[in-house]
Amino acid sequence: MKIHKLTHANMKPYGYIIDKGCVKDNGKGNRFGILLKVKSDGWRIGYLIVRSRTIARVEYHDSMETFEPVSGRVIIALATYKNPERLKVFLLDKPVVLKKLIWHEVAAVSKKAELKIFENREVDGGYHYLKNIVKA
Repeated sequence: MKIHKLTHANMKPYGYIIDKGCVKDNGKGNRFGILLKVKSDGWRIGYLIVRSRTIARVEYHDSMETFEPVSGRVIIALATYKNPERLKVFLLDKPVVLKKLIWHEVAAVSKKAELKIFENREVDGGYHYLKNIVKA
């Protein structure tokens, strides 16, 4: 399966890239920007060590979720809620925010990869087993 580069345009159906695009920077001093605001009953911060090099199952959640690469190389497979088999695979070399109900899963390209994940304090969702396994 082809591995796509993360860009704002090809990420748009699934979520957002977390980058300086939300900052109004005049080149002077420190600048802060807000990418998005979400009402929530609380968040949890997770840390995922990824060793699997294949994706046989995808999942979705009823909340937004971030995937932020910390070390190693990793891919992320994404699909809209209505089409879990129509995956688009990206090299996860930038932090992203996934929209609600986006099918997703990650696999290591390197021997091991590590990700920081922010998500709602409580999440609900589902799983879908793929007809064709994705290999990193």
